[in-house]
Amino acid sequence: MKVIKKLVSVLMAGVLTLSVMACSGTDKNKTARELDIETPVTVNVWYDNKDYDSYLENVAKEFKEANNLVTVNPVYVESSDFVDTIYNETVRNDNVPDVYLMSSENCNKAYLLGLMLENDSYKDVYNDKVYGQAALIASSYNEKLYGYPVTFNMPVMVYNSKLAGAVDTFDEIKEYNDNYEVTEDNKSVQRIFNFDASSMFLNYTFTGRYVNIGGNNAEDSGAFAIDEVHFKKALTEYVKLKDTYAIDRYNSSLQSCVSQFAEGKLIYTIVDADSLSTIDASGVEYGIIPVPKLADDLESKAMSVTTMAIVNPYTSNIAVSKAVARAISYDYAEDLESLSGHMSARADISYKSKTQQSNYNTLHTIYANSIVKAKYVGVGNIYTKYEIMLHQLWDGVDFNSAYNEFYKEISNYMTLSRLNN
Repeated sequence: MKVIKKLVSVLMAGVLTLSVMACSGTDKNKTARELDIETPVTVNVWYDNKDYDSYLENVAKEFKEANNLVTVNPVYVESSDFVDTIYNETVRNDNVPDVYLMSSENCNKAYLLGLMLENDSYKDVYNDKVYGQAALIASSYNEKLYGYPVTFNMPVMVYNSKLAGAVDTFDEIKEYNDNYEVTEDNKSVQRIFNFDASSMFLNYTFTGRYVNIGGNNAEDSGAFAIDEVHFKKALTEYVKLKDTYAIDRYNSSLQSCVSQFAEGKLIYTIVDADSLSTIDASGVEYGIIPVPKLADDLESKAMSVTTMAIVNPYTSNIAVSKAVARAISYDYAEDLESLSGHMSARADISYKSKTQQSNYNTLHTIYANSIVKAKYVGVGNIYTKYEIMLHQLWDGVDFNSAYNEFYKEISNYMTLSRLNN
């Protein structure tokens, strides 16, 4: 049963505080002020992740101050299938969300249900320079841009910059580990490297360069290809991490690794971008790098997911709804991390701290070149099979048996998919 409730007030205390400022020359209220309207307009913004409570309330407040005729009304929607709920409320119940936040994974479904209006009014903002290639691919469908990228998530490696440096390969981490000596500065360290070996999202990075799901635009349900030689070698090297660093996938979660790193007990780990706000709040000095290569002749490539604002074609005021979507995505994006804990998809925000700016720039470079998680209905089956194979390999199942079973099941799934289409 879905529960829909309007936000009346949101506690603003206790949120993370990063000192950021918009890039020089940006007028964050320009979009709201320049709207050509003469009567009051209410824009209902639906979302299904309460992390965005404070941020959307802040957007509503700022937008109202800039243009008193516009009321932005954030509405939290609790639903097992957010896109279905939007469709049913829009088409059947005449309860239209003007704008809604949605993961890029749902583009195919939202498009087929006719719930996305093209993002074609702000081409000076929605381009590679401001958002990067991955954000635009994730927010597009059938070669048209629909989404207004808001935040993103993807894996990266973080390292304690007081105790260690950036690396390019895991061999360098092993060398550091083999020559490690306890000193007064590092006496709190308990592990050199640890990570969540169970997460498909984090571990897809190791083989992502050698498998193509969904084609160049991540939306072709008939596209699936593997560079078998490099894919198998990457998996082989991946499993070696277990013994090299004594990693127990049953006792090493993303949350535990983030906590250990934030407490200065872990020097290198793999986290997702959503975890960076926790690390920022801890005060630990750290750097960000791409997940290292497993070997000199292998490459790592992260997979990303983008959360976007979408304008509903059924909205009663298209121009104002588009302006609100832009405001959420771009105009007030400097407040996203501090108020939501998620990283802004916008790549041109300026930070006062040089270290924060460097980390932010590195993060966005990795994001821009990341693999967009496939966004067609049913693709979750492939990712689930991939994760099962990883678990089997890590737990000692015969390599060829695990890989062949994975490949067979995916091939059968793709054959059925092509027949159904």
